[in-house]
Amino acid sequence: MAIASNIIKMQKMRNLTAYLSLLIFGMVLLSSCSGEKAPPPPLTYTGENPRVQNPLSPEDSQKHIQLPEGFSAKLFAAEPNIINPIAFTWDERGRLWVVQSKDYPHGLGNDVGGDRITICEDSNGDGKADKFTDFATEQKLTTGITLVKGGAIVSQAPNMVLLEDTDGDDKMDKSTVLFEGFGTFDTHAGPSSLRYGLDNMIWGSVGYSGFENQFQGKPVEFKMGVYKFARDGSYFEPVGQFNNNTWGLGFNENFEIFGSTANNNHCCYVGIPLKHYDYLNKLPSWAVNADFIQGHYEITPVDTIPLQQVDVRGGYTAAAGANFYTARNYPEAYQNQMYVSEPTGHLVHIAKIVKDGAGYKEVDGGNIFASTDAWTAPVFAETGPDGNIWVADWYNPVIQHNPDKRGMDNQIWNADKGEGNAHKNKLRDYGHGRIYIITYEDGDDPDITSLNPDDDKKLLEALQSDNMFWRTTAQRLMVENKKVSLIPDLIKLAADNNNIDKSGLNAAALHALWTLNGLGALNGTYAAANEVVVNALTNSSYAVKRAALALLPSTKESSESLAQSGLLNNSDPQIKLAAMLKAGQLPESNALYAAIEKIAQDDSSISDKWINAALKIYYRESNFEEVAPSSVVMILPSAEEKKSLWNYTDEKPSDNWMKTEFNDSDWKKGAAKFGGDNMKDINTKWSSSDIWMRQEVVITDEISEPVVKIAHDDDYEIYVNGQLLIAEAGSSESYKYIKLDSEKGDLFKKGKNLIAVHCVNTGGNQHIDMGIGKVGKIKSDVTFILNTVNQEMAFDKKTLHAAAGQTIEIVLNNKDQMSHNLVVIQPGSLEAFGAMVDGFLKNPEAEKMGYVPKSRYVLGATEMLTPGVTGSIVFKLPDTPGIYPYVCTFPGHWRMMQGVIIVTAPGSYISENKDAQKISVMGGGGSHDFLKFFGIADGEILSAGGKNTVIYTENPMELGTLVPTTDVLFLSNNKPLDKNTRNAIMSRVNAGEMNMLIYHPSTWYNWEDWPEYNKTLVGGGSRSHEDLQEFEVRVVKPEHPIMKGVPAKFRIVDELYRWEKDPAAEIEVLAVSRGLKSGEEYPSVWIVKHPTAKIIGNTLGHDERAHGLKAYQTILKNSADWAAQK
Repeated sequence: MAIASNIIKMQKMRNLTAYLSLLIFGMVLLSSCSGEKAPPPPLTYTGENPRVQNPLSPEDSQKHIQLPEGFSAKLFAAEPNIINPIAFTWDERGRLWVVQSKDYPHGLGNDVGGDRITICEDSNGDGKADKFTDFATEQKLTTGITLVKGGAIVSQAPNMVLLEDTDGDDKMDKSTVLFEGFGTFDTHAGPSSLRYGLDNMIWGSVGYSGFENQFQGKPVEFKMGVYKFARDGSYFEPVGQFNNNTWGLGFNENFEIFGSTANNNHCCYVGIPLKHYDYLNKLPSWAVNADFIQGHYEITPVDTIPLQQVDVRGGYTAAAGANFYTARNYPEAYQNQMYVSEPTGHLVHIAKIVKDGAGYKEVDGGNIFASTDAWTAPVFAETGPDGNIWVADWYNPVIQHNPDKRGMDNQIWNADKGEGNAHKNKLRDYGHGRIYIITYEDGDDPDITSLNPDDDKKLLEALQSDNMFWRTTAQRLMVENKKVSLIPDLIKLAADNNNIDKSGLNAAALHALWTLNGLGALNGTYAAANEVVVNALTNSSYAVKRAALALLPSTKESSESLAQSGLLNNSDPQIKLAAMLKAGQLPESNALYAAIEKIAQDDSSISDKWINAALKIYYRESNFEEVAPSSVVMILPSAEEKKSLWNYTDEKPSDNWMKTEFNDSDWKKGAAKFGGDNMKDINTKWSSSDIWMRQEVVITDEISEPVVKIAHDDDYEIYVNGQLLIAEAGSSESYKYIKLDSEKGDLFKKGKNLIAVHCVNTGGNQHIDMGIGKVGKIKSDVTFILNTVNQEMAFDKKTLHAAAGQTIEIVLNNKDQMSHNLVVIQPGSLEAFGAMVDGFLKNPEAEKMGYVPKSRYVLGATEMLTPGVTGSIVFKLPDTPGIYPYVCTFPGHWRMMQGVIIVTAPGSYISENKDAQKISVMGGGGSHDFLKFFGIADGEILSAGGKNTVIYTENPMELGTLVPTTDVLFLSNNKPLDKNTRNAIMSRVNAGEMNMLIYHPSTWYNWEDWPEYNKTLVGGGSRSHEDLQEFEVRVVKPEHPIMKGVPAKFRIVDELYRWEKDPAAEIEVLAVSRGLKSGEEYPSVWIVKHPTAKIIGNTLGHDERAHGLKAYQTILKNSADWAAQK
């Protein structure tokens, strides 16, 4: 009976269960039919003040996500497989690589890091990751990742690191620091947002922890902005300077640069990269580099849950990521727009980017992803290989680095700071993390799911994909694997002007151009490749035009091509801006100058701040210049001249404090210099953050060119009679003398003048002292007196001699019956400048301007002097030696009235023969006194008693400017060369326009990232040498002209290089060296059988025992003579 009873009970339970199931199914069906959405799972909380929400499962949290109609969020991966995802990317197989950061934000001091990089795969195609492979574990604080051949480049402050998998097992087994220099005092202000750029460089962002290092001998100090660097770490370039903590960098499909920062600047645009201001010591007040284009400040969260924020309440206090949607799965309105993650608002924002003159502005596009789950914290969003946006959800109740209680309720806060300048909080979570994919209901499956680096056909097809991820990945694979065989196909793609989508993008041509550049096809080797770049200037695609402008070589031919393209007159101000910036990098020509002058006279153009800045860059303008102290007559003395008393206060005064009517009678009195206790020569202590100073001064003379003498730490502003005279940021411990323009001189009046100063200490040391003077007679190092020759149309002196860097004065007495002037111009610019002078006659302002065009070539010019009048110029010669022409620019005179200044420097020998062979010598690096031996000693031999012009440098950038006019290049360096200089060398050699001597340190395998150098120019290389010793050199080709007069055998004290020929190179060995101890024999002098150039290699030349040897000198002289022969 008991058994039967139980059976009956069980049957009733089954019936009840079936009924309930049917009822629930009916309710779900009804709900579905009625269009109602089931409410998300309820939220639960723990504690009071703060009342903290409990975490939800990935599936439940997913239901709290809100998206625009037609979109949905799919969960791809979550804990325990993925925890604290801070960045991600994909490889060519479509696999997701996720940086999991348990070290953030405190893990700086770990001997064994807590971060890992995990490869996530969906092996069964169900849309979820089911295979997780740890590529790298025990990594120190990792904040960014991008993939390269053989592994990943990751940002791990203070280092940028290459993690390699050398055996192909998806496990990192080699770690190499590419460079260091990122600050570590604040872990949320370090490097992030790494990505591979269309220019084949690696790009990234950095916050206020900043970056400081040296590259190619040049110091780089940069913070709060975006940068790029070479894959091997040999080159680093700051690109966009922002004004707040930066954790976002993005490219649109046109390869334009955007970013995001914390605290109200969630949308930034870099319109003029910083390199265009390199001619200045610092950015002038008129400069525009990056613009903050956000159209709103408020975020739009989808719930009223308390926000965990600091600094900015209800806004973008922690904007992270600035990535664009660069595929075609989403509707057109979502394409090529920026998506900014705001983890404190639990959302991903759509920043709609619209054109605004030559720049852009942002319009609030709402959100594409927002959650009512307080733990949801999107920190990164990017377009994936499937054509959808993927989102990294940090999933954590504690998001902010240093939240606080000001004006906010229910803050999860702690005043104690730990490592990395982040507050300690036991509620920081180290056990959750999610990756979502945002899909659209009408989206298509991807055409590409994987790329094989060996499948050339598929790579070319991928270059035409509608997904920028696959285009960029195909480009990277071609460049990394040096697929030069594809150059003809790439040229065809780049030349195709018909492959344009409805947005105006010719993606295939754009990426083909940059791929050609990455393969070295634009260095002069392939005429068709260079031709396709020029033709691309007239491509219908905006992006292709921009790429063509960027890739034009710095030649006179490019100047003409740009002028003829019409881009400088283009109706699109953004194209005009790009063309103007390129014009500023090219050799100046009459046609370029005329086009720029036309823009300068167009009010509608120069009213655009970007165009106006580009115009000033072209003219190399600054808003003030520093002058020599010896040229200044002081009016208001600084503390350095005499006691200088000021009224001052450290309490903020009213806004009219700088006006003459302001009453400062209750201010304190003190003598400058003002500053902190630890500063030198301080007369009055100043320890507060700000100081305001006032002094009345009587001026008896007119001041046409005022000079401010200033020593300051930090920012200052100076007013004269209530008007701003000058303001600068930064600091200068020593005094500098800044000459201002005549408009500033008009602020001064005869009689009483009020000088008012405000200085701000932004941190560290502090001091302020200033004086005001005027330009007097500048003291020159040397003065030249010239006369015009009566009725001969000539100067009486045709050649002057001076040293590089000297301040020189040229006095011109006009003894002719006509008006004349004297204009000094840059080396090698005579014909181009002369053509500009001829064309300038059409300018109605020419006579008023003394017939001197406003050209970059002009170093200095006298006024146009009428008969019997004397005039002069005083200017500082550049540090680069060379032949500096001077001419008269009165109409029709420049061809006859000419002379030259021979400017020399140690290691440089300038021939007075204008047709002399030009030999450029590059030294620098380690282990040698380069200037003494390769510069001064070898330079004298190479000059051949004035027969040749020899210019020595250790600056790779300067070498780049010398190469285009060099006949023979003498490389004796192991210092790296920048990419542009390398390309210039290859271009001239391959064109048969330059021959080479490659000596001693330059014969090594110095540069792994420039393999064609050793293969095609050196013909091989050395990787080691025997000890410094005496060894024997034996001539094996005595009949060759290079060996003429050289003993058949001679001994030399030197380093015996173990030089080996490259298997693919063809050389002719002229002499070999044999170690007296080892008996080993190696080539020491050889010629490379290059198809277009004469190249001589020589491993000799360590120190004076080599350079002073007659045999060495004879080989060097003969080599130069042989290389100079046409």
